[in-house]
Amino acid sequence: MPWKNAADLVRAVHARVGVSSDKVSILNSVWERELGHLSRHWSLVGLRGGVLYVRPGSAAAAQELQLRAPEMARRLNKYFNRPWIKSVRAAVK
Repeated sequence: MPWKNAADLVRAVHARVGVSSDKVSILNSVWERELGHLSRHWSLVGLRGGVLYVRPGSAAAAQELQLRAPEMARRLNKYFNRPWIKSVRAAVK
């Protein structure tokens, strides 16, 4: 289930993988800033083992996600002391 707000995201990630809530809060706040209008076509779903899972809104958005995933990880990681997002992948149902 996609997060409805930052508080849901923080609780879900902290409970499942023990990632610092500061990191998750930063990720949530820079998501739209870094991805611009493209962020509307993807919703954050989860985080596991350094992989950020994103649900694309359409087949075209899934293709775009696949093409931009390495760049997305790099752009999001620049806000942290050490890179912790290893990759970005489309979430399956």
